[in-house]
Amino acid sequence: MKKYIMHHINVIITALRILLAVAAIIAVLNIGMGLFALIKNDHGVARSFLAQTFKVPDFTINEEVGVAATFGVLYGALLIYLIYGIKHFYRCLVKIKAGKMFYNDQGEDFRKAGASIIIFAKTKYLLYCCTGAVVFFDITMFFKQILPFLGVYLAGKLLYLMAYMAEKGEFIQEENELTI
Repeated sequence: MKKYIMHHINVIITALRILLAVAAIIAVLNIGMGLFALIKNDHGVARSFLAQTFKVPDFTINEEVGVAATFGVLYGALLIYLIYGIKHFYRCLVKIKAGKMFYNDQGEDFRKAGASIIIFAKTKYLLYCCTGAVVFFDITMFFKQILPFLGVYLAGKLLYLMAYMAEKGEFIQEENELTI
């Protein structure tokens, strides 16, 4: 049974490593594209960057370069914040794999990971919806982003649940050690 559980933990750890690497690459690309469009003041670069995510109108708006730069830097910063939170979860899993099923501050690590994922989900939803609705008048962005938001948001809530379970496990382990 232990071998079966360790296999699943290894799969999750590998997936988290891939997620961290991809998130870092996407963060650097978004920040780089946003700053590149701003430095070059190139509407074509800004338009193509924004068109990857939003329904950009056929006409050119004056603030297109600024919107691309702001969106790229903000989204990149959000991804960096997400990486920070996921690293807490990653560390928890590595310690569990090493045999420390419950350890001091495990609940706090899960809580930090859950909080950062929830904050990421909410802020990303607001960033996408505000940029889409306010700048490009694309009201459908509110509906397009609801499923990704809910998926990430629920993952954060699941980590909150794991934090509660870890705190109870720590308490029970301490009680057992005192009893013996």
